Amino acid sequence: TVCCRIKEGDNVNVDVTAPGATLALGLMFMRTNSRSVAARLDVPDTNFTLQYVRPDLVLLRMLARSLIMWDEIEPTKEWVESRMPGIVRE
Repeated sequence: TVCCRIKEGDNVNVDVTAPGATLALGLMFMRTNSRSVAARLDVPDTNFTLQYVRPDLVLLRMLARSLIMWDEIEPTKEWVESRMPGIVRE
């Protein structure tokens, strides 16, 4: 079988493609305030589901979601903390 970094046989290595795809989605829909697209980027809110997402992807999801929901951004500490998953804040 032929393997490379992105495509491994018939499968795509999402560890390589997910960061770029997440940021691209955020930039494509930047400032659209599209709740349906932003909902796809929600960070898992339970300990069980959060274990399956890499920490760097959690950060990129939060960034991309904020780019999409631009009008909801506030320059306050409370807003930043509200973006963190509840399980992390506790």
